[in-house]
Amino acid sequence: MKTILLIIPYFGKWPIWFDAYLVSVAANPSVNWLCPTDCDIPEKHPENIRFLPTTLAVLNKHINTVVDTQVPLSPRKLCDLKPAYADIFADEIKEYDFWGFCDMDIIWGDIRKFITDGMLKDYDIISSRKENISGHFNIFRNTKLINTLYKQLPNYKGRFEIPEFQWTDEIVLSNFIKYDPAFKALNLRVYWSRVLCNQENGMDSHQEYYLDRWLWRDGQMLNTKSQEEIMYLHFINWKRTLSHSEIDYLGAMKPFYISYTRMHYKPHSSLIIRFNSLNNVFNGYRVREKRRHNKNKFKSLMKRVKRKLKLD
Repeated sequence: MKTILLIIPYFGKWPIWFDAYLVSVAANPSVNWLCPTDCDIPEKHPENIRFLPTTLAVLNKHINTVVDTQVPLSPRKLCDLKPAYADIFADEIKEYDFWGFCDMDIIWGDIRKFITDGMLKDYDIISSRKENISGHFNIFRNTKLINTLYKQLPNYKGRFEIPEFQWTDEIVLSNFIKYDPAFKALNLRVYWSRVLCNQENGMDSHQEYYLDRWLWRDGQMLNTKSQEEIMYLHFINWKRTLSHSEIDYLGAMKPFYISYTRMHYKPHSSLIIRFNSLNNVFNGYRVREKRRHNKNKFKSLMKRVKRKLKLD
């Protein structure tokens, strides 16, 4: 079986769903995680996750040496460095066939059910998104050619030096793979033919404010409405609404639900679910996003009007 190491630096304070994250990690014993962090390391944790105690400043100094430039490192800026993780954590990945990166706002399902031995044999780069590199799950064959691929990205040092996030991990790397003749000449095999995580309205990860829509059970991540099994739940737009989690890593490994407000063992009543569905019609995520979009359009229009008035 091909070995996999997922690298996920995390600084600050563990999220409220961290125990649930560890439960889902423990259910994937044939996949390994590396977590460089300045957070308190839990006394008990899954054997397949290794915590690497460090600070942002210490890691920043190491990164500057490896990529040979001055990176204004921040937790967000780490996303731009993801394509360079194989170089940055070269000692840690040596024994693995594949290395990759992922996110913390995830509950894992059965990874090996989706990332099969056949895929690991046939492909060099595997993404959980369709026709795009995925910042929340992407793995790469551990070879010198692939590990230094980031050095062929246009102006990669310049992007690393800019404090603001440059989308190097997803947009820049995706475009390089899709359109750059230099990549095509390498004859590397890329798997990105389907979405492996949650998706809705043609978009992965972003979803409505649901209650009890997702169930983690026996290492599987299940959609309670469609009964579809996915490789993992990426609740990117629920991070701000999640305020509580009952899940205890040290407790029994039993099924739990993921709702937009909390993670819990018992389902909501049908009445509460109906009320929430009605609320989504008037104040759900999609409605709020539409309002935000319209507000931004109005602001942009007003700016153009003001500029025209000044010119006149």
